[in-house]
Amino acid sequence: MTEHTSRPERRPAARRSQQAGRVAPTATRTALPPVRVAPPTRAAAGAASPAPSPPAGRTPAAARRTRLATRHAQPDPWRLTGQSPPAVISPARGRPMVSVVMPCLNEQESVGRCVRAALAGIAATGLPGEVIVADNGSEDDSRRVAAEAGAWVVREPRRGYGNAYLAGFAATRGRYLVMGDSDCSYDFGQLPGLLAPLRTGDADYVLGSRFAGEILPGAMPWTHQYIGNPVLTRMLNRLFGLRTSDAHSGMRAFTRAAYERMAPRHGGMELASELIVAAATSQLRVEEVPITYHPRSGVSKLHSLRDAGRHVRFMLAYAARHRRTAAVSSSSPDQPVFGP
Repeated sequence: MTEHTSRPERRPAARRSQQAGRVAPTATRTALPPVRVAPPTRAAAGAASPAPSPPAGRTPAAARRTRLATRHAQPDPWRLTGQSPPAVISPARGRPMVSVVMPCLNEQESVGRCVRAALAGIAATGLPGEVIVADNGSEDDSRRVAAEAGAWVVREPRRGYGNAYLAGFAATRGRYLVMGDSDCSYDFGQLPGLLAPLRTGDADYVLGSRFAGEILPGAMPWTHQYIGNPVLTRMLNRLFGLRTSDAHSGMRAFTRAAYERMAPRHGGMELASELIVAAATSQLRVEEVPITYHPRSGVSKLHSLRDAGRHVRFMLAYAARHRRTAAVSSSSPDQPVFGP
């Protein structure tokens, strides 16, 4: 009697489970690890919040990149609902050709306008495209505003102008990459002119020059317009034998192949200088086009003296390496120049 009651109903339960092709749980089973709940699928969302289907031409590699970006990002509700914007903005909804990347840090008053302006600029080119907002830790409503305006939002928690851009570029799928700020200081309606030299095959890298174009009243402090930018630009030209008129413009475009050859890596403001120097040392064909610079919306994130110091340190360090490389390859053609 004792042996029969020590394990009541255990054997019958095991027999029933074996007959059904299962293994019955025992009383001594250890606790299972927490189950990770996956984000709701498009099918689960149902008709209440339909999400756009992936583009037909999307490659498996691109799909894996998107899944990884979503897996490592913090859960943003607007990316898990039907409000998530389509990845491609075009009537044909094919693979994007133009990817516009904007860094963002507490720009809720302007980022929506910039995204809509970029989408309009892409439409004016006649090419399919996408807008990616690289949020750099905004504490306001910037991410929601950007997503609702039609951008694809990615998060980069490491602060820094360069870090935000590098994260945004890593999420792009287009053949032509465009960079521009999300503070309304750059006119994305000028995208057709910025992309024209790339599309015709005349350039690999196009710099939008504010000094060759127009700087509207109030758009740039006089210390930056007449001292800071000209001095840093002249220094960069002198060190590397270039002829650029605006070394620190925030509006540029280049092909994906050119970006991969430049391989930028700096996480701060010196990324602006790094791109120009890397374009020259990578033997890229570079052109400048005039652009209009507008007064920005909101508070500037620039720290004039600190950022200028970072640019100078970068240029001096890179110049030494540049001289060594030039000495080794002295028989090669001269470095490409900016401008006509």
